[in-house]
Amino acid sequence: MKKWIFLAMMLGVMAVIFVLSAQPGEQSYALSAQLAQQLQQEDMAQAAPGWFSADFHANLRKWAHVWLYCLLGITAGLAACGFLYPGAGRPAKRLLRCAGAALAVCLLYAAGDELHQYFVPGRACLATDILVDALGFAPCVLAVCGLWHWLACRRARRRQTGDPNAG
Repeated sequence: MKKWIFLAMMLGVMAVIFVLSAQPGEQSYALSAQLAQQLQQEDMAQAAPGWFSADFHANLRKWAHVWLYCLLGITAGLAACGFLYPGAGRPAKRLLRCAGAALAVCLLYAAGDELHQYFVPGRACLATDILVDALGFAPCVLAVCGLWHWLACRRARRRQTGDPNAG
């Protein structure tokens, strides 16, 4: 049952990304400019470190990519592990299969999102945005799949030792 909830969460994050990417350039720019102005007025401009540009607004837009794709990475990792981890085989191979599948889903979605933006007025298809997206999803996928693997191995060890708390 949990695996279907994880899949629904992942599809929900994908839908949010799609809707935001479907906004015409002017609308998207105005939304992020308004948020940037509000953050600067509240003296929260340091919330988005200037790693991408000296312009706070440009940084905010890139960090939005990172955080949205971080959510996608978390939910894709959960969905992949939910569907693929319980299978047969050594735990290390199951871990690689889950992480690989989640990373592939996120990378393909990021590439598809950029292709989608090519057809939206005022938006662009940028390969560099896929790399920025990967800064969000890759660490999150690896962390979620690694945690899932650690918990599964821990449960298996408890079962082998006869621990009544093994779940």
